[in-house]
Amino acid sequence: MVGDALKKFREDLGLTQRAAGRLCDRSQASLSAYENGHRAIRPRDLKHILDMYDIADEVVRARLLSLAAQGRQNGWWNDFEERFEVGVIDHVSLEADSSHIRIFDPLLVTGLLQTDEYARAVIAASGTATRTPRDIEIAVGFRMQRQRLHEQDRPPKISVVLGEAALRQLMGGPDAMRRQCDKLISLSARPHVELRILPFGAGAHAGVDGAFTILSVGPDSLLEVVAIDSLTRSWYVDEPADVDLHSSTFERLQEVALSELHSRRLIEQVASEL
Repeated sequence: MVGDALKKFREDLGLTQRAAGRLCDRSQASLSAYENGHRAIRPRDLKHILDMYDIADEVVRARLLSLAAQGRQNGWWNDFEERFEVGVIDHVSLEADSSHIRIFDPLLVTGLLQTDEYARAVIAASGTATRTPRDIEIAVGFRMQRQRLHEQDRPPKISVVLGEAALRQLMGGPDAMRRQCDKLISLSARPHVELRILPFGAGAHAGVDGAFTILSVGPDSLLEVVAIDSLTRSWYVDEPADVDLHSSTFERLQEVALSELHSRRLIEQVASEL
């Protein structure tokens, strides 16, 4: 197996996962997931790691790269690897392997709950000014594909806390926001989705530092990472103490947010005002 081989190569070099991550410019969480078989590895990422580990045996490299290519065949995101940054593909791969996804966003409806209209407005407004209409449509299609999670036989539990501002900001205009509110109400009725709204009236709260996503990967949540996005980059936090801090912050946000029932009522109220 590729994961077993990577673990052996790392240990032969006397490297911890943390040190290997620094060497390979990868997160400790990613290396752990590769080694334990919780995530398939892209051939190009495997090649990079093998180069960093000084694995020069062409027979060994060819065999492992072939196994990696076979293991990646079923991921729909493979078709987008040349169009998006590594971190974007990594995030979707982690989503697909997650048993529980916890999301806090004070300003925007999160991607897993967006309509295509809302996604198009957000994508067009963000990022590089050189993005073409085709680029925008590809990005929208990619975001909609991520929502396949909702249709799985056993979808991951998705717990979301959205700021009231996400409902009030007219992304795409009133009609688009009304349809977005309808989708939030529809998805929140599904058993695997827990949606709460953090109202303006909550005042100061634990999430003032901004949005984050906690991904619990595998059936037993053996790997937990926090994904954080900014204007110029995305990164993962996998230190246990940092993950615990984000987890406790999410719990505190849930405590001050509206209940699921009252959250739906607020969404319906906002939609009726549009």
